[in-house]
Amino acid sequence: MEPDKRFKSAAFRQLYRPGERIAVYVPGCRGLRVAVGQALHIGAWKISTSQIEARGIEPRLQALGRDRYAACYRRAGRIVEDEGFDEWVLSTLPPELVVSPSAPIVLHGRGIEVILPTTLSAVTFDRSLRHALADAEMGSWASSPAGLEHCAWFGLSPSRFRRLTRYDMCGSARLSKAEEIYLFKPHLQAQRLVRVIENVVLAHVLPGPLPHRKPRARPAYSPPATGSSAVKAQLVM
Repeated sequence: MEPDKRFKSAAFRQLYRPGERIAVYVPGCRGLRVAVGQALHIGAWKISTSQIEARGIEPRLQALGRDRYAACYRRAGRIVEDEGFDEWVLSTLPPELVVSPSAPIVLHGRGIEVILPTTLSAVTFDRSLRHALADAEMGSWASSPAGLEHCAWFGLSPSRFRRLTRYDMCGSARLSKAEEIYLFKPHLQAQRLVRVIENVVLAHVLPGPLPHRKPRARPAYSPPATGSSAVKAQLVM
């Protein structure tokens, strides 16, 4: 994956001014690995942002465990809660990751630090990142033709992968969609995540259509050869 030269351009240097720092991190838990990933035969992880630097995200992980984030789903009109969502840990990132020259990004062992432009807030960055990752968001994918075909091949109900969180609201429960679970394998696709983050920053600093790039072949998940056609499920640029 080639580095992006636009960070060294005169236009970017003129327009970019460093602002607040934000961390992009990838937490996971045993429940995601077993109840989701092993069932789907696809990796599933949470991709989140925090205004706390990567080394200070422990309180966020503890909150995910207390809330048992994404532990629930609907089955036959009932709410089912899977085990293994009470302890969350940060994924390590591959040491061979690279950042485009002059990009305002710092790689850590368990997080990606982004130095936002002064004109880009943390909230807007988070919203833009979610939009860029939308095709890999598990709940939406489970309702797509590719997701429905994939679930049918393995005899799985798509509703199992539209995950929910049950929040205790002063004695009453509120169910909320868990919208930050993505079909993602950190050790294989973290470099693509870095490029997605770079593109979010570039699109804000240098507005306008991104230059056309020749499509590149990407690895795709394929079900066993004895069954249906290959189904792609991956983090997309």
